[in-house]
Amino acid sequence: MDNEVRWGVLTTARIARNRFLPAAARAGNARVVAISSASGSAAAVAQEFSVDRAYDSHEALLADPDVDAVYVPFPNHLHREWAVKAARAGKHVLCEKPLVPDWEGHHELVQATRETGVHLLEGFMYRFHEQHRVIAELLASGALGELVSLHARVNFAIDRSPGEPRLREEQYGGALNDVGTYGVDVLNKLVGRPPSRVAGLGVSLSDPVDTSMAALLDYDGVLGTVDCGFEGPKDLTLRVTGTRGSVTASNAFDPDPGELVTLTIEGRDGSTELREVADDAFRKEIEFFSGVVLDGGEAMPFRELTEWNLAVREALHLSMAEGRFVAPVVEAARV
Repeated sequence: MDNEVRWGVLTTARIARNRFLPAAARAGNARVVAISSASGSAAAVAQEFSVDRAYDSHEALLADPDVDAVYVPFPNHLHREWAVKAARAGKHVLCEKPLVPDWEGHHELVQATRETGVHLLEGFMYRFHEQHRVIAELLASGALGELVSLHARVNFAIDRSPGEPRLREEQYGGALNDVGTYGVDVLNKLVGRPPSRVAGLGVSLSDPVDTSMAALLDYDGVLGTVDCGFEGPKDLTLRVTGTRGSVTASNAFDPDPGELVTLTIEGRDGSTELREVADDAFRKEIEFFSGVVLDGGEAMPFRELTEWNLAVREALHLSMAEGRFVAPVVEAARV
């Protein structure tokens, strides 16, 4: 591998074409050498992005000895299957969120990575944007005072194409499982632990999954809310409030490379400060994980956040089904 990680991309999904491949081209320690598609579209995408090899099967890409790591952007219900296959093929795995839908899948995937000694990362590229370092610093420095509440809004208007997997229950669709994961993740990350209890309500006018969902996360008196959905309009804001002030991010979860994100910092004394932050989060995520692979770093970076997110999602699903507060449970590691 020397100074760069050789990447393979499983599927020519929209996020691979629009986000991962352009970001990888900007990365300093990564190079995409192969792409696969069972639909026959790999060759055209490989030509567009100057990728050396195109495969008509994902198994063929996983068998390529020149591929060190793979990016897995399948629909949610296929993440476990292909992440496990990739790990067992000896490939390091960057898999889009949510990593798996249940603890059985989580333990199987972690076991597979341990058996082959590969690294695993759940794809939350927003974490790597500079704005989140600034927000965390405002909290840690005491500039906002003691933490009081956090509010994440993750909404957009979905493309209702026939067969859209995010609208299908059997494909682990729904607002919580898709965009709600961002809100849950950022709240857990900022507080530094999972909530003690959660409550959720999900609704839909016409679909078998929640297309609008609201969650209350109780961090022992620090209150968090997540408002997420597919009905639009686009709203990707985050507000963090303390006893001395608050900070609001205009686009906390999906800014384009170089897009200016406005952080509005308001004090209880009536003061207002605006900070504009631009970054390239997807590129930084790729460079981070490539660095982990090259340097032999942590086997599963951010493992706690992945496990907290899964525990909270499971608790919220139970809450939505039974109409009560539920305590998230993080299962003990098996390996």
